Amino acid sequence: MPTISVVGLGPGPLSLLTKEAEQELLRAPKVFFRTNKYPAYDWLRSLGKTLVAFDGVYSFRWPHADQMYGFMVDALLKEATNTGSAVYALPGDPHILELTTTLLRERGRAAGIEVKVVAGLSFIEIALNAIEVDAGDGLQIVLPRRHVARGLFSPHLAMLVCQIEAKLHLTDPPSVDQTAAWLLNAYPPDHAVTLIWTSGLPAYDVERKRFALADLEREYGEGRYFSSLFVPPLARDDD
Repeated sequence: MPTISVVGLGPGPLSLLTKEAEQELLRAPKVFFRTNKYPAYDWLRSLGKTLVAFDGVYSFRWPHADQMYGFMVDALLKEATNTGSAVYALPGDPHILELTTTLLRERGRAAGIEVKVVAGLSFIEIALNAIEVDAGDGLQIVLPRRHVARGLFSPHLAMLVCQIEAKLHLTDPPSVDQTAAWLLNAYPPDHAVTLIWTSGLPAYDVERKRFALADLEREYGEGRYFSSLFVPPLARDDD
């Protein structure tokens, strides 16, 4: 049976790549990457591996994001069918906010292709460690358009807003003004939030900054790599 291995690369640094993921990547003669802006890509390239990155796919104006991810899935299914296997590497953990993993499982099953997932360390652990927060009291993991815009959250429970840029089109520049506007419908302007991001290549150091929610657009600036926003809960007498 043809197989596809979906490998989680973790939050960036090679030191956070799991041993299982490392072995899977080293065994593969060819690796597909969702993005080449990751230390593991340069590492494998230095070893002479054949690498294919999907970065160019993001430059097209797709009618819907699902079609873009469907294109990636089509390529992986075709590779597995033609060669017997495919290895697909992506940031973080394949089960955290990753539509291609879900599509591969669904369509792989229908096509008679086994899909194996190699877990990775997700951004959630890294973010909580950076702000020294224990999720024991509850934590919501949300996306701006899918959850915040529709009010699918509770302001009385801590929340981590992921992929905080809300775009009308996939090729639009990153922007958080709409995300801020949606959040301000539920929180006061002076509500303290914490922005968490990485410095990107080569170090991928985690950075953070605390400020008032009303200042989100100004503090975000021109965009930051893999940004999340921690929003603490409102006190019951704040609403």
